[in-house]
Amino acid sequence: MLIHQFFDYHTRRNPEHQCLLFQGKSFSYAAIAAESIRIANGLRDQGIDRNDRVATLCENCPEVLTIILACSRIGAVAVPLNYRLAAPEVAYILNDAQAKILIAPDMALVDLLTSIRPLADATMPIIAASAEGVENWQHWLSQYQDTAQFTDEIDANAGILQLYTSGTTGRPKGVVSSQRNIIALYISSSTSVSVKAGPGTRDLVCAPNFHIGGVGTLLLPVLAGASVVLHSSFNPMAVVDDLEKHKIDNMFIVPAMIMAILDYVPNIEQRDFSSLRQLLYGASPISTGLLERALKIFKCDFYQCYGMTETTGTIVSLSPEDHIRALRDQPELLQSCGRPQAGVEVKVVDAQGNTLGIGETGELLIHSEANMLCYYNREQATAETLQDGWIHTGDSALIDEHGYIFLRDRIKDMIVSGGENIYPIEIENILSQHPAIGDVAVIGVPCTKFGETPLACVVLKPEQRLDEAEMIEFCRGQLAGYKIPRQLKIFDVLPRNPSGKLLKKDLRMPFWEGHARGIN
Repeated sequence: MLIHQFFDYHTRRNPEHQCLLFQGKSFSYAAIAAESIRIANGLRDQGIDRNDRVATLCENCPEVLTIILACSRIGAVAVPLNYRLAAPEVAYILNDAQAKILIAPDMALVDLLTSIRPLADATMPIIAASAEGVENWQHWLSQYQDTAQFTDEIDANAGILQLYTSGTTGRPKGVVSSQRNIIALYISSSTSVSVKAGPGTRDLVCAPNFHIGGVGTLLLPVLAGASVVLHSSFNPMAVVDDLEKHKIDNMFIVPAMIMAILDYVPNIEQRDFSSLRQLLYGASPISTGLLERALKIFKCDFYQCYGMTETTGTIVSLSPEDHIRALRDQPELLQSCGRPQAGVEVKVVDAQGNTLGIGETGELLIHSEANMLCYYNREQATAETLQDGWIHTGDSALIDEHGYIFLRDRIKDMIVSGGENIYPIEIENILSQHPAIGDVAVIGVPCTKFGETPLACVVLKPEQRLDEAEMIEFCRGQLAGYKIPRQLKIFDVLPRNPSGKLLKKDLRMPFWEGHARGIN
């Protein structure tokens, strides 16, 4: 089973059905299929063969989908590039991926493309919207027919997508997902959620398509024959407007986006979200306070999603029923990322690889047909992360007697203070409920007495104040004494990568400079 085979099935059944709505323009399944075939023919004409890497540089746009489908048709691997990176960083990824061609159909990124060109392989063809010295995208595309000229059999275990990790530690790695991985994710997701995508339903996609949370939420509804309202990037006002205007059924966003919608859209309480049936959130932990605010505004089914690029997306979720139970009499469930989705196995192990029992904290491991093929050209890193079919997530977690997974933190983010293990998420969940705090992250900083100690990094809500004494008093009775942060630092904004993940490494770095121990 291949991605383009699912797409072509829906094209044959409903050729004029809306596939994408982008910037006011509607694209039918037939139109997207035809363009993907033209691109596939063009790639073949450029000498692109099986397993060759096809890099794309663009904001979210229909070409993301058509290029991935084209790669599926000829057995190539799509490599969406993070356009928010600096030119040297993008060039590093291009060179690491050994890309055979770069397609940049986005006028907004001409300046970035110009900066990248001298840093990348000079022999690599570039097809771009408009830039001197490269072939024009529209002219290139117009040379090819929309009749398939290829009949090669494509292996379902072949790579189709190569996404680069955010690179919060060291250089980013290319995560290779196969056709089988994508289809496994689709089957698991469609089995595990209550609101099914299909002809007649609409998803809103605003997460960046160079991230698994963005490209995954673009592909899955299309594989089901649904319609997608695609945003070039996240804009809270535009999201709210389109939720109302286009009567969106389903949406995936990250907690930072939820926060932006609730904090910056005027009169959000008066907007009409009655058509929204399901909201999925994930990619980073969410505070209890933010989640409770969001539930009151959107009034729809909520799923918390947990997954990684290495698992090709969501493999654990907290169901709407779990959210209802949490609000009724089990508030602790809001601190869980949920239970495994269909076809997923999980376990928690200690440092020696021994499986731990109920309630014991260790590293979370994932076994699923959606687990990645490998890190591209990184045999050692692949062997460390993917062992006997299990992904070592690097996340510290415990599993309770009902199978709920409670993430403690990234193992490297755990604070060891005076011999006690402190998980920042516990402190963050408490501080997020303080009426003056809009955003919070807790990190470990050097301490001569205890080795390290918690520091609360806080963004205040408008016209609010907070000092250390008030913060400490707020935490008393809710946290063990050794967990309460005694230090506070106020920020205008906390650093996050383009997918919304908090960059705790960046927060910790200034405090650990000159210390022999280094950043944990």
